[in-house]
Amino acid sequence: MNRRDGRMSGNKGTSGKRLARAKVASGSNDKGASDKAAKGTARRDGGKKPGKRGKGTQIAIVVFGIVMALSMMLPSLSAIFAGSSSSSSQSSQKADSASTTDSSDSSSSTTSSMASVDAKYSSTVSELEAKLKEKPKSLATLLNLGNDYMAWAYSASTYATDDTSKQHVNDLYQKAMGYYDQYLALNDSSAVRVNRALCQYYSGDADGAKSALLELTQSDSTYGPAWANLGLMYESSGDTANAKSAYQKAEEADANDEYGAKSFAEQRLSVIASQEAEASDSSSSSTTTSGSTTQGLSETLANSSGTNL
Repeated sequence: MNRRDGRMSGNKGTSGKRLARAKVASGSNDKGASDKAAKGTARRDGGKKPGKRGKGTQIAIVVFGIVMALSMMLPSLSAIFAGSSSSSSQSSQKADSASTTDSSDSSSSTTSSMASVDAKYSSTVSELEAKLKEKPKSLATLLNLGNDYMAWAYSASTYATDDTSKQHVNDLYQKAMGYYDQYLALNDSSAVRVNRALCQYYSGDADGAKSALLELTQSDSTYGPAWANLGLMYESSGDTANAKSAYQKAEEADANDEYGAKSFAEQRLSVIASQEAEASDSSSSSTTTSGSTTQGLSETLANSSGTNL
């Protein structure tokens, strides 16, 4: 098998409140008030003849009627106020509940998405690992395992928001590198070496990845993807001069765009040129290039995202 057989077919790689009750007197105290009013009226009318009411008596009767009417209305008013408070409280509780639900749904969505990614790849790699036990030196199985773990890690990284999930992604990249190492021990391949370097890069070992690609370009200067990815790593670290040089070599090495390295390099060179044209703008000149968020040139990653570079 030649040095670039990493493009072998079989790449499958490719988320309470307390109710305010209006407690109003129900009229029990008004009874005493009405009795006093009645007694006062009796004293004032002591010399009057029966059947004739004095002016004071008439006023007392009117007052008594008003008091009784209010006394009868108070329980109803109390119920209305209590109902209004209850309605307001329920509305508030619903709003709080909706807010809590939205936050919970977001977290649940991320967990669900990560779980779906894990479910998608775990069954595939389990089958491949079972095959590898039967044939430990199967190059096809080793390559597919490396590619699937790499694609799994890349897809899972989208949903890695805490330390635990980030460590999970890192472990997946380590798994991928382990299988690539087993492959390379049996057969040298520039494509596999590029994939391994990208695993290093995305797992946080940028220096190690850069060194690996530098070594590869020295031993195989005609492999365009190695130059393209080296350019990407230089660009993401802010080393524009070396990035442009590597991209230009990628264009030369992949003149027919057989691996997509030429078109990838042209795209990045265009971005760098645009940034340099805006160098007079201090905010633009101090902004890091978009290379750090650009997907590396790898058939495995392209298949996992459905994007052809």
